[in-house]
Amino acid sequence: MISRLATAQSCAWHWPPSADSHILPFSTPAPSTCLPNYYRCSSGTCVMDTWVCDGYRDCADGSDEEACPSLANVTAASTPTQLGRCDRFEFECHQPKKCIPNWKRCDGHRDCQDGRDEANCPTHSTLTCMSREFQCEDGEACIVLSERCDGFLDCSDESDERACSDELTVYKVQNLQWTADFSGDVTLTWMRPKKMPSASCVYNVYYRVVGESIWKTLETHSNKTNTVLKVLKPDTTYQVKVQVQCLSKAHNTNDFVTLRTPEGLPDAPRNLQLSLPREAEGVIVGHWAPPIHTHGLIREYIVEYSRSGSKMWASQRAASNFTEINNLLVNTLYTVRVAAVTSRGIGNWSDSKCITTIKGKVIPRPDIHIDSYGENYLSFTLTMESDIKVNGYVVNLFWTFDTHKQERRTLNFRGSILSHKVGNLTAHTSYEISAWAKTDLGDSPLAFEHVMTRGVRPPAPSLKAKAINQTAVECTWTGPRNVVYGIFYATSFLDLYRNPKSLTTSLHNKTVIVSKDEQYLFLVRVVVPYQGPSSDYVVVKMIPDSRLPPRHLHVVHTGKTSVVIKWESPYDSPDQDLLYAIAVKDLIRKTDRSYKVKSRNSTVEYTLNKLEPGGKYHIIVQLGNMSKDASIKITTVSLSAPDALKIITENDHVLLFWKSLGLKEKHFNESRGYEIHMYDSAMNITAYLGNTTDNFFKISNLKMGHNYTFTVQARCLFGSQICGEPAILLYDELGSGADASAMQAARSTDVAAVVVPILFLILLSLGVGFAILYTKHRRLQSSFTAFANSHYSSRLGSAIFSSGDDLGEDDEDAPMITGFSDDVPMVIA
Repeated sequence: MISRLATAQSCAWHWPPSADSHILPFSTPAPSTCLPNYYRCSSGTCVMDTWVCDGYRDCADGSDEEACPSLANVTAASTPTQLGRCDRFEFECHQPKKCIPNWKRCDGHRDCQDGRDEANCPTHSTLTCMSREFQCEDGEACIVLSERCDGFLDCSDESDERACSDELTVYKVQNLQWTADFSGDVTLTWMRPKKMPSASCVYNVYYRVVGESIWKTLETHSNKTNTVLKVLKPDTTYQVKVQVQCLSKAHNTNDFVTLRTPEGLPDAPRNLQLSLPREAEGVIVGHWAPPIHTHGLIREYIVEYSRSGSKMWASQRAASNFTEINNLLVNTLYTVRVAAVTSRGIGNWSDSKCITTIKGKVIPRPDIHIDSYGENYLSFTLTMESDIKVNGYVVNLFWTFDTHKQERRTLNFRGSILSHKVGNLTAHTSYEISAWAKTDLGDSPLAFEHVMTRGVRPPAPSLKAKAINQTAVECTWTGPRNVVYGIFYATSFLDLYRNPKSLTTSLHNKTVIVSKDEQYLFLVRVVVPYQGPSSDYVVVKMIPDSRLPPRHLHVVHTGKTSVVIKWESPYDSPDQDLLYAIAVKDLIRKTDRSYKVKSRNSTVEYTLNKLEPGGKYHIIVQLGNMSKDASIKITTVSLSAPDALKIITENDHVLLFWKSLGLKEKHFNESRGYEIHMYDSAMNITAYLGNTTDNFFKISNLKMGHNYTFTVQARCLFGSQICGEPAILLYDELGSGADASAMQAARSTDVAAVVVPILFLILLSLGVGFAILYTKHRRLQSSFTAFANSHYSSRLGSAIFSSGDDLGEDDEDAPMITGFSDDVPMVIA
């Protein structure tokens, strides 16, 4: 029995209960079968087929050399060489006798003088390789493209390592090994690939749990040949590989190591129950359920107990999930807790439970009655049928969204009868309610109830996280709106689910500030108005100071075949030239090219030429030492529309004419041609009519009464991903045509053709009327002048008219007309 000073003592319950389960030791079985071309020894290990019956004991039990045929039963063609002259990895030449390596057998070169090493060789097959494979020149094998020019001889004729250019060279790490320490971290080490340029290449670590298909990535931001993994689950088997990335090119590899992470500290045991045997005094019986996550093989349990008012804890070991504590004081309150032990050490302690050692007293468990429940709430009532005084209740709600963690909410109440409504729950989620009573004699046994809330469970968010500098991580995710999200992060897998740091936001993005040079795991979930399921965790490695990305990358100008980009250096006022690597990835043609530029300016501007009109590109800029990159996506300006699109109507067809694009677009080649489309507004359909390299196109079988819209553009390439701008022409059944921009002007011309003649006729009529009136006026004036002149008196100097015959010359009162001429106004006196 061991005693030690306690730092805290409590009878509160803090860990989730669930159904009891047995603990089974974990062992790794031998493989039930071996790979093709391998032999399975009686002990279960696997050796190569060529090692069977070769005179050497390769199996530990020697089963590979049992029941082998005698030399007398072997045909002459297969008679082995004299045992001991050439080893199993060599071939024996007869004339003269000598040994050559097996790989020189049937390699197309005579290594034995008598040519025996090239005799009876299999004929070259007509092997067909897949599109992503390389065929050895001897036609005997296909290898994956990543094994071409990787520094390893995979073809028997060595053709996979011939004529290797920089574009074909594949860098693969060698001698990948791993070690684990007591803290649970896994250290990976490897050898640098031959001739790899260290200044422009870094390593990325890929890992996955055995049985999963998707690799997770951990960027090291380093060209060092070692790294430490702190993000793996304890007591789990992983496949791990290391790949080289040089600028924008990733050198893929299929070589990986399989490792088993060390055991971790186990979770706390669940559902600790205390009771008193009826026939004995001073004895407490305890039993519990094993932890949900043991993180290894449980060796034993440590049970600790302490008397009320004492600061000392006593402990004892238990081989299973049951213990009996003896020799205790009678009528004394004791507190008990338990923890599991693995090779890593003592795990988390269970919640403490209390009980008083009174003989014959049994505390019953409380009754839980579910009153009602909905999508986000449940109501229950707690009662206790006993004469023992109840001081209060402790209620735990448990639920699980994933296999990494069981969630819990703890409620404490006072009083003997309790009715309570719990809100902020998640729809369509199974909840376990456990409750016990706090009495004068100690804690009662646990009571359990299960409820499935109504409705449909909301989906888990989808999280993306990336480091943007030494201490900042940008997190973005998708999920429901009008809720509050919690962002949780830690530097290890266990801390992420036990003691993470957290932030909250109502947005769908957040920048989190963390420490330098660390690996972090992030996840996000809804926390208000309900505790929603969490996203998958994402691993982020912080960027070292020397590998920051360029800042504020943006486009200054976009043309048809060129783009001007601009960015700021990662550091303020660089004191030396910085080498930038610019990768241009053609998203349509699936090709890429790289450029380099040196500058010590704080702002750098660069022009990318030889792009394609209407193309789509992904531009990546980073420091030449493989820093974190900045990237943008751009689309170049498309070829313009053909000019002067016209239409001529014939008897049974129409002809479209346009000017050649080559006249105004120097980047257009006439061999590309044009394509023509038609839209029928009456049928509401669009049809592709064809393409041509001419500047005209014949269209037949048009329907009367239909309005058509024709478009002509530079022919589209790569599945209509690169097209020119279209020229548009509207056409109706009357045969009048005009381009879209001139149609309004044509209609105005038609109106003018009607209005102008009418106005002309009106003006002409007015002119003729005025001419007639003027003629009549002149005739009247001439007649009157002649008449006046006939009555003119030169003596009087005037013309005298009388109104009758009785008018005399001496009648001075008669009216007179004077000055009646063209130059003198007429006066009537």
